[in-house]
Amino acid sequence: MKRWGLALVALLLTACAHRPVPPLAELPLRLSPASLGRELVVQQRMTVKAYGRSQQLDVAIEADAEAVRLAVLAFGQTVARVDWDGRELRESAVRGFPPGVTGALLLRDVQLVYWPLDAIQAGLPLGWTMQADAGARELRLGGRPVIRVRYPAAGTAELDNLAAHYQVRLENWQATQ
Repeated sequence: MKRWGLALVALLLTACAHRPVPPLAELPLRLSPASLGRELVVQQRMTVKAYGRSQQLDVAIEADAEAVRLAVLAFGQTVARVDWDGRELRESAVRGFPPGVTGALLLRDVQLVYWPLDAIQAGLPLGWTMQADAGARELRLGGRPVIRVRYPAAGTAELDNLAAHYQVRLENWQATQ
């Protein structure tokens, strides 16, 4: 059963991993855990859509001034972990987890969703900008939209990576924010 579940997870994620990732999708964003400005503990249902496929996973996110910790679960089993202390990114994944889905990409997407706009703007490399209005954010490179984040309801975020052609929807199971 465990292998069957991991095969399903890999099915969607492999579609992303084996296609060339445009340079626009490779923004290395590693903001300090303290720049979040608060503690965050959420358990979420994550729906990933890419290239016509969809997969649901669970994700647990914990962040405080010292570290950001993420765990990705499928069928109750941890399939990937990411730990970021502001200096070193540590990641682990089960055998068969797509190599193109890295801890750096997971961390970047989480930070684009949760970190304050001013912290994100301060951490962007030259040429990158992030703008926001009520309920949405847009990351741009040279004025061209790369990633859009929307907040359609309380406890829900939708990230659309236009460059890498995937969407992620996060919905809270329970939260302490």
